[in-house]
Amino acid sequence: MHRLISLSRTKRSKVAAALTIAAVGIGALVATGNPATADPKQFNAATGVGSDTTQDVMNALAGFTNTSSYTPAQSSAASGRRQLTSWDATGSACITPKAPGATFTRPNGSTGGRRALSRSIDGSGYDAANCGGGLKVISGLVQYARSSAGPSGSGTALTYIPFGRDALSFGYYANGVAPVTTLTSAQLTSLFRNGPATIDGVEIVPCGIQLGSGTYQFWNTATGNTADQEATGTQVCNSAALDAGLNPNLSGRSQENDASALKARGDLPAFAGKQVIIGFSAANFISQSNGVVASQLPAGGVVKLGAIDALGLPHTGTAPSLSPSSGFYASTTYGRDVYNVLSKGLLDNPGNNDIKTLFVGSTSGVCTSTSTIQTFGFLSLGADCGSTTLTGPLVTGTL
Repeated sequence: MHRLISLSRTKRSKVAAALTIAAVGIGALVATGNPATADPKQFNAATGVGSDTTQDVMNALAGFTNTSSYTPAQSSAASGRRQLTSWDATGSACITPKAPGATFTRPNGSTGGRRALSRSIDGSGYDAANCGGGLKVISGLVQYARSSAGPSGSGTALTYIPFGRDALSFGYYANGVAPVTTLTSAQLTSLFRNGPATIDGVEIVPCGIQLGSGTYQFWNTATGNTADQEATGTQVCNSAALDAGLNPNLSGRSQENDASALKARGDLPAFAGKQVIIGFSAANFISQSNGVVASQLPAGGVVKLGAIDALGLPHTGTAPSLSPSSGFYASTTYGRDVYNVLSKGLLDNPGNNDIKTLFVGSTSGVCTSTSTIQTFGFLSLGADCGSTTLTGPLVTGTL
């Protein structure tokens, strides 16, 4: 009997020891953050919305765009290698960028993106009229806004962080007539201020870009026109497009960088034998021509970019191997930096190294992704990439 009891106690001791070892092992796994139990990187990714012009390059920096995979930009290893996500300017009417957060109207364009970021910062309502409610609180749901233009006012609530260099020229389509391929700055200013005019025997009709676009904002600056002057200059094209049912939600204006939309305007009966033009991102045209983004270029190369003054064309080479013209991009009139916009308060506060090492400075995750940035038709900024010197106010409004 004594021997049987001893054996039983021995077995219980071994079982207890095994359980203790298992418990220690499990505790060690929990304490060290076993990858099998870690959240996906995209779960806490920095969420961005806004510009049509930079959506594809930011999609690539998020890891994927137009059926191709790219190396995702990441914050430093010490800050957890935080990544980013990027929501297109167009698509479904509503987005839910962070489950289980609010569903709200998709921001379209630089202004829309900066406005959504502003409401994410200040906690006031953002439009969700077609998304289950009139206004919804979107606090913390947007971390950055894509913007192809700088601030439109003075202030310090938002920081505009440059990451690439773009340029604007005019896109053109001629309906049954030999196109005018070179215009001067003075001619562009007059066309987008006063409306259609005959140049070199061809009537040229300027068309308007959707109002929330940073390209619209920058093109007005480049041509030296106010919003009211541009509205007058593009009224003939916009009205004809609206009457024909083209982009009625944009009041007859065109989504930026949409060459097919420009051709659709030029093919209207009112513009037979005429040429239509619109401000167009060179980087976007290059990336469409080279096939790295979904192309909106009509077949046959009938929509092209024009040359301006002595700057010439904004690109060199032939598709699918177009490259930026460094001289054109360097223009102080037609060249522009493109930005990711973040809360200045977030950047000023101590900590937040995940966001800072992802976006801020030439060694940040975004700025060191130079190969990807250049693939999409932008020039890299070198040491100027990631600067935090440019600031602006929150953008008012709910949509």
